[in-house]
Amino acid sequence: MTAVTVNHGGSAGTAFAREPFGHEVLAVRGCESLTVANAPRSVLHDPAEPWSPTNCYMDVWIGLTATLGLDPLPMLGAAFSADFLGDQWEFLKPRQEDLETLYGLTVGEYDTWRPLAEHVQLVMSRGDALIVEVDAYHLPDTEGVSYGRAHSKTSIVPLRLDPAAGELVYLHNDGVHVLHGEDLDNALGTGVGSGWVPYPYVELVRLDGIRSLAPEALWQRAVEIARGHLRRAPDAGAGNTAHPDPADRLVAAIREHVPVLAERGMEYFHQYSFATTRQAGLTSGLAAHACRYLSRGAQEWPSDLDAEQLIEAAEQFDAAAGAAKTLQFKLARAASGRTPRIDSSAEAFVAGHTAGMRAVREALGLGE
Repeated sequence: MTAVTVNHGGSAGTAFAREPFGHEVLAVRGCESLTVANAPRSVLHDPAEPWSPTNCYMDVWIGLTATLGLDPLPMLGAAFSADFLGDQWEFLKPRQEDLETLYGLTVGEYDTWRPLAEHVQLVMSRGDALIVEVDAYHLPDTEGVSYGRAHSKTSIVPLRLDPAAGELVYLHNDGVHVLHGEDLDNALGTGVGSGWVPYPYVELVRLDGIRSLAPEALWQRAVEIARGHLRRAPDAGAGNTAHPDPADRLVAAIREHVPVLAERGMEYFHQYSFATTRQAGLTSGLAAHACRYLSRGAQEWPSDLDAEQLIEAAEQFDAAAGAAKTLQFKLARAASGRTPRIDSSAEAFVAGHTAGMRAVREALGLGE
C-alpha cells in the first residue's frame, strides 16, 4: 500500500502544495492499463441512444461496471420504481443493495477530512474507487456546455493517476476522459477548497468483494431485483385514482408550468427540463433496456416470465422516451416566447409509460 501523508501544515503542507498527487502511478483495480482508446463502452452509451448521456450518477455506474468487465443491464430494474416528486422526476440511481447483490460492490459515503487529492491516492492505492462530486467547469469533456463557461456539480470516478505525466484518466458522462494540469488541480487538487465545490460529496466503492456471476445466475438476481422495484413503484396500473401514475402527475405539473417557462426564459428552461422531461425520458429509455434484457433471459433459461410481453413493455417505454424528448423541444418553444402545442407529446409520454409499467408488471407476474 502506498503511504499517504496527512497534511498538518508546515513542511507536509508545503509538500502537498508542491506535489498534491504524490509521485506514484495509481489505478483502480483492473484499470492499470486503461486509456481513452482502450476503454470499454456499454451499449447504453451508444450515441444513437436518445438520452445518452443519461444523468451523471447513472452514467458513472454504467461506465464503471463496463470498465470492470461487468454487465450494467441487470441493475436497470431501478427504473421501474422511479417516481414524480412534485417538482421533479426522481433522479435515477442504482440502489446500493442492488449493486452488492449483482456485483459484490459495496458503496457508502466517504468522509473527506483531509485534502481530496490525498484521499484519491489512498483509495486508489487499495485498488478501490471514489465517486467524487466536482465542478464541471474544469472538465474538458463538457466543452461547449460547462467547461470554462458555467459552474455545475457533477460526479466523476478517477480511474488512473499518473502524477509524472500530470494526468488523470476518469469516468464522466458517457465515456472515459483525461484531466491535465490546471484542470486536474482545480477539480481534485489544491484548487478545490477555493472552488465552486469546496466540500464535495464523495462515495467509496469497495472492490474487494467484486464478483462476476454466471449469466443465468446474474439474470435470476436481476429478475428478483426488478420485482422488488415493481413492488415499491408508484401504483401505476391498478386504477388508483388517489395516487395516479407518475407520468400523469408529471404532465399535469408541466401543463401548469408552461406560463412560468414563458416568463423566465431559456436559462430557466434548461434547469427545469433537466429535472423533469430529461429525467423522465432517460428513465423510460433505461426501463426499455431492462425489459429487453429480462426478455432475452426468459427466452434462454427456464422461467415463469412472459418474454413477449416484456418486448411489448420495452416498445412502450421506448415510445415514452421519444415522446419525452419531443415534449422537451415543445417546452423550449414556450421558453423562447412562442406558443407550443404540448398535448400530443404529453399524452404520448403518459400512454407509453403507463402501458410499459402495466406490461412489465404482468410479464413478471405482478399484474392485477
